[in-house]
Amino acid sequence: MKMNPAALGAALMLFSGTVNANAGLVTYANFSLWSAAVPGYTSLAIPDPTGSEGYDDFGSGTASVSYGGVLFATNAALGNGSFYNIGPTFSGSNGFFPVLSSQQQSDGVANILITLAAPVKAFALNFDTFFGSDVTFTLSNGETLTLPSAGYAYDLKSFFGVTDDTPFKTILLTSSDSVLNLNALNFDAAVSPIPEPATWIMLLLGFVGIGLFGARLPARRAPALLIDRAQS
Repeated sequence: MKMNPAALGAALMLFSGTVNANAGLVTYANFSLWSAAVPGYTSLAIPDPTGSEGYDDFGSGTASVSYGGVLFATNAALGNGSFYNIGPTFSGSNGFFPVLSSQQQSDGVANILITLAAPVKAFALNFDTFFGSDVTFTLSNGETLTLPSAGYAYDLKSFFGVTDDTPFKTILLTSSDSVLNLNALNFDAAVSPIPEPATWIMLLLGFVGIGLFGARLPARRAPALLIDRAQS
């Protein structure tokens, strides 16, 4: 069985495009460096809580809240702690900006999943923990980074900022610390997502099918031509 050379070349080019797709990840030590590399970014601040006691309680285990088209959620499969928006008037927050907080874990790890409205190639935020435990960031494109935290509780002195050649739509934060906080999100303009591996396989099979169909067309036409000649 022969495959159309043009279809074969296109399929191989598509398939090879997935190799080392995440090789373009770049990390930044602070917001100034990140913002200089990302012109035209969008900022999203965590708003003040509406609760009269200076915080909003979204629930324990699996809980979520949406601000500015961005979804923030905790998952009971990762930890059973509570999910809060803690404002500057809350006792112990020392007047700092509102933060989203996953805390009081008795099982599992503190976790916050950020889901953007569309894939991006650059993202940044401020984060911290209560006791200085490391925080792991897992992007939906497969990249994973683990960074130390300063342990300044609600005064978020730790920074996470990346750019990547491969778009991503979600960022999962996890930490063994009992309290994990974040605020001050920044991200660049939305981009078209890179097809998932399963999509690449379907595209490749499609090109193979097109090539095989094209190669078999002359064999189907030959008998008809012979009949026409015999009747003429």
